[in-house]
Amino acid sequence: MRAIFGPVPSRRLGRSLGVDVIPPKTCSYDCVYCESGHTTHLTITRQAFVMPDLVLEELADYFRSYPRGADVITFSSAGEPTLYKPLGDLLRAVKKRYPSLPLIVLTNGSLLWDPEVRSGLAAADRVVPSLDAVITDVFTKVNVPHPRLDLSTIMEGLKAFRKDYPGQFHLEVLLVAGYNNQPQHLHELRRVIEQLNPDQVELNTVVRPPADPKVRGLSEQELKSVLPFFPANKTRIVGSYCGSALIKHDSDLAGRAMEVVRRRPCTILEMAASLGVESEELRTVLADLETKNLLVRRSFNGLEYIAAS
Repeated sequence: MRAIFGPVPSRRLGRSLGVDVIPPKTCSYDCVYCESGHTTHLTITRQAFVMPDLVLEELADYFRSYPRGADVITFSSAGEPTLYKPLGDLLRAVKKRYPSLPLIVLTNGSLLWDPEVRSGLAAADRVVPSLDAVITDVFTKVNVPHPRLDLSTIMEGLKAFRKDYPGQFHLEVLLVAGYNNQPQHLHELRRVIEQLNPDQVELNTVVRPPADPKVRGLSEQELKSVLPFFPANKTRIVGSYCGSALIKHDSDLAGRAMEVVRRRPCTILEMAASLGVESEELRTVLADLETKNLLVRRSFNGLEYIAAS
């Protein structure tokens, strides 16, 4: 599987060219809400899953074909990016080659207690760790961590990273109805967030088909109702994706579409805007992939999502 995918329609970042250096569903958590499905390899062991030079070659090939084909470069995956041992070296190399593009890492934050992880992430322009829970019972229920991970150690790692990291430090809080949105937990969560003092809090919820089909996100009104629990001047609700088409013809549209849906389910309109093609052209390609049993359609919150089968 290629390391480069997308660009993905990101509600936070626009057209986000993804870099995925982790085997599918290799993670330190098995979050109930994960849009990529359940973790199949639960681990905290860092490895060099792919050679950095191969990733750099894929990036070079992509930008030769699509010079304006991304708004940001984002290290994210269907697993946890900081499990990639040479992450720091690769981030520095990418930033050197593409200095004008913001370089972002989305992480669950579970390995920030490791000084090597913190040092490697310093090369990114923005790091966005997750902080869904600050009470052990809630943390265990929502994030389902590796048994060797301890919430207090994770919190110390977040504090140490915040202290030394020179870039933009955002926190993503994803709320799951009935799991971590109770007032008692939100009061404690705010206390911890105020201690960490992030540059921004990105308030999110379940918007795509989750790993656990019983899981439900918060409605727009419910999200607005919990805003008072978060720092007023630096919290925003993650909004809808808005993309722009740039590519007139894409000879590998089927391949690029598959790379996107292997990581996350998308609506057809999201994919079309992100990949820079007309929705009707994309529908034709997706229909062909569906006849080959490579795709499935899933309904969630009244929308139809395309996912890899």
